[in-house]
Amino acid sequence: MDSSETAPRNWKREPMVWLLIGIPLSAVIMGVVMITLAIQSFSGLVVDDYYKKGKQINRVLARDQLAYELGLAAGLRLEPGGKIEIRFDPIAQFIPGEKIELRLVHATKPGLDQKLDLRKTDTHLLRGELKLPGEGRWNLFLQTEDWRLTGSLQYPEQVSVELLPNYVTD
Repeated sequence: MDSSETAPRNWKREPMVWLLIGIPLSAVIMGVVMITLAIQSFSGLVVDDYYKKGKQINRVLARDQLAYELGLAAGLRLEPGGKIEIRFDPIAQFIPGEKIELRLVHATKPGLDQKLDLRKTDTHLLRGELKLPGEGRWNLFLQTEDWRLTGSLQYPEQVSVELLPNYVTD
């Protein structure tokens, strides 16, 4: 009788054993990685009440339409030192509203969103101070209760952007 056939083989040298250990072990490791990523990058709900936001769509469309009808357009420029300047197109003879709000909404991180209340320093000029807390794409909304202009800024590559009404005619 041959002793090599009856002697038990070392399990550490069997590839099938490592395959059976490796598949569940890799699933556990990937599960831990996914849970860690999910906990570290939790951003919460973007909007709490989707139904209420959906009902407001007609109001937003009316604000865009009024800005379009008034011929409103503006250029926004970020200056060194955190200064911001917004110049309205001189074609618009009247800019309604004394208190104008600028909302900056980060495309992927809602915790970085900002709101800045601006007052007119001239008929066609708004100034303020603002420091953007992060890089990336920012959606801009210049608005009052009656009208709204929108734009998008890729910061820090862009320091100026044109704000226009988001109105589409049928």
